[in-house]
Amino acid sequence: MISTTVRWARIEYQLDLRSAQARIPLGVIVLAGIDGNLRAVVAGRAPRAGAAPPDALKSVGPLGRSQLDGWVAAMAKDVLAAVEKREDPLETLVSTWCWNLSVVVAEDVVVKPGETIRDVAGRLYGRHLGTPLPHGLSTPLTQPARVASDDDWSFTEATYAAA
Repeated sequence: MISTTVRWARIEYQLDLRSAQARIPLGVIVLAGIDGNLRAVVAGRAPRAGAAPPDALKSVGPLGRSQLDGWVAAMAKDVLAAVEKREDPLETLVSTWCWNLSVVVAEDVVVKPGETIRDVAGRLYGRHLGTPLPHGLSTPLTQPARVASDDDWSFTEATYAAA
């Protein structure tokens, strides 16, 4: 059974760290205790490989673009590494991902009756990005799913359990 509250963080991208520009929301990380195990969902969007960047990222150069490639899988692996080292996964991510692509820990949220961790991730994703999380993305970390969309973003989700 999923715990009554879950921890989560927002993933954001800032084009220029030297100016007070609005951050671009990219995704969420949700951590929950389920039957004594940690479950994690990392879900987000990145510019499609080989495509022109989305309007929000028109001014991003090659280095900035490379930061966005594969960020979901990289963060999911960092969560697992933190768990294996018995470190706090969110605090570890905050200290590692603290530049243009950053992790911002948010307040814990209450799980509604009958919700799965994926449901909670979808709810938080929608709240943070203002668009619903695409369906059918959940796959093991070893096989991140990519779903084409009608715009310039690709969506990826990684889900796993750690004892």
